[in-house]
Amino acid sequence: MWYLDNGANNHTCGDKDKSINIDDLIKGNVTFTDHSEVFIEGKHIILIRLKNESHQFIDDVYYILIVKSNILSLKQLLENSYETKMKDRTLTLLDTYGAMIKVTMKKNIMVKSMYER
Repeated sequence: MWYLDNGANNHTCGDKDKSINIDDLIKGNVTFTDHSEVFIEGKHIILIRLKNESHQFIDDVYYILIVKSNILSLKQLLENSYETKMKDRTLTLLDTYGAMIKVTMKKNIMVKSMYER
């Protein structure tokens, strides 16, 4: 399961098995809003399966071993030519080819994505 986050600067994933290709030379730290820091173990490309059974690559995903939830940064998606629309508790995400993904906001206002591995 992936979460769409409009406050995250980067995509993050703690599961190395989701990786297609990992660059373990990329190192650094990520600071969260609570000011805690975690170590970046690398950057990878991930192949994800959508609910409609199609697949899509997401690149520039930080591999952070201790991260328990997979996060897609809306900011990073927008920087990579994705488009977002929000209306009536639904977020629509369009990729560069016009493929559309719709997700509905849950009660806790967290938007759960349609992405799965």
